Amino acid sequence: MNTIFYNPTIRGLLSLWLLFICLAIVWAIVRLWQQKRYRLLIPAVLFFLGCDVYWQYLNAYSFYVGYNAEYYKIDYAPIWSIVLANTVLTIISLLLIVHIIRWQKKHISAVSVKEGFDTLSAGICFYEKGGRIYLVNRAMHALTNSLVGKRLSNGENLWSMLKQASLPLEQENKAVVRIADKTYAFIRYQDMVGGQELYEIIAADITKEAEQNRQLEEKNEQLQRLNMLLQEHNKNLAEAVRERKILQSKARIHDDMNVLLIKTMHSTQNYNAKEAAEVAALWNSNILELQKDTTPYQKNPLDTIHTLADSLGITLVFEGDLPQDTACLRLFIASVSECIVNAIRHAGAQTVFVTSDETGFTVTNDGNPPKGNITEGGGITNLRKRAQKIGADIEIQSLPVYKLTITY
Repeated sequence: MNTIFYNPTIRGLLSLWLLFICLAIVWAIVRLWQQKRYRLLIPAVLFFLGCDVYWQYLNAYSFYVGYNAEYYKIDYAPIWSIVLANTVLTIISLLLIVHIIRWQKKHISAVSVKEGFDTLSAGICFYEKGGRIYLVNRAMHALTNSLVGKRLSNGENLWSMLKQASLPLEQENKAVVRIADKTYAFIRYQDMVGGQELYEIIAADITKEAEQNRQLEEKNEQLQRLNMLLQEHNKNLAEAVRERKILQSKARIHDDMNVLLIKTMHSTQNYNAKEAAEVAALWNSNILELQKDTTPYQKNPLDTIHTLADSLGITLVFEGDLPQDTACLRLFIASVSECIVNAIRHAGAQTVFVTSDETGFTVTNDGNPPKGNITEGGGITNLRKRAQKIGADIEIQSLPVYKLTITY
C-alpha cells in the first residue's frame, strides 16, 4: 500500500502543501501576538508544532536506531490518508486566518492604528523636542525622500529644511514647498501629551489651490491695469464733457451777444429810456453768464468757486466739507455757481452763504428777498434735471429769504 507514496514527486508535492500550511500558521501566530490575544496564541503555537512534526515526518525517508548505526526506512501511511490530513489542516488554517481578519476589522489595536495612519493621503509626523521621531506615516516618508533624498530621521531638521525651502510666509508655523511638480502646505502644531512637549507636522497637497490662486493673482493684476485705464479714461471724459459744455456756452453766448448787439444798435438809433434800461440789464446778465462759464478751472473745486465769486465782487462764506462722490461734487459746483450769478442778478447780494455736509448742501445770500414765488428758469431747471439724474432732491425757498437746498 505504500509503493505509490514512495514516489519522490508525490511526496515532494504533499510536503510543499504542508509547508504552505505551516507558513500560514506562522502568519497567524504573528498577528495574534500583535493583537495581544494570548489565549488563542498558545493553541496556535501548539498547532504549528504539530504541523511541523508532521512536515518532518513527510520529509524523512529513514531513521537512525541505536548504537549499531542501522537505518530503517519509514513505513508511510496510505496516500489517501496523507491527502485527507493535509486537507483538514488546510481548513483549520483558513478558519484561523478568517477569524483573525474578522476580529481585526471589528477591533482597534496598535497595529490597526498604524495601518490606518499609513493609509492617509496627508503626510503626518510626530516628534519631541530635540527631533526624536515618535510616529510618521508613509506619505510623510515619501515627501521627505523627494525633498532631501533620504528617509526622515529628525523632526527638527525636517522643519528647518521646510522653512528654508518655503515660499515667503508671515505665519511662523506654516510652510509652502514645491516638490517635483506639486505644491504642499506644511503646518506644525505644538501639543502637550502626558506632560511632554510634542510637535506635529501635517502635509497636504494644495497644487490645485495654488494654481487657482496664481490664476486669481494674474486676473487681479489685469483688473488693476484695466481699472487704471478706466480712471484715466474717466478723467479724460470729464475734461471732454467740460470742454463741450464750455463750447456750448460760448455758442449760446455768441448767439445772445448777436441779438444783444442788434437791440443795442436799434436802441441807439431810436432812443427810448425803457428800451435802453432793458438793453443795459441784458448786457449785465450776459456779462455775468460770461464770467460764470469762463471761470478758470482749478484742481480744488472750492478755489474755482471762490475765483468766480471774486471776479463778480461777491464774498463767499463756506462751511462744512465738499462731497466725496464725483457726481455730487459736480452738482455742488454747478449749483453754487448758478446761485452766485442769480444773487447778483436778482437780489443785489454782497455775500453768498454755503453750508455742506455728507447729506447735501444749502445756499443763501444777504440780498433782497424775492417778492413772490420764484418761477424756475433755464438755470434752475437744468440744476433740477442734473439732480434727478443722480437721485438727489432739490428744494427752493422764496420767503423769508431765498434758500436753495439739495439733498443727496
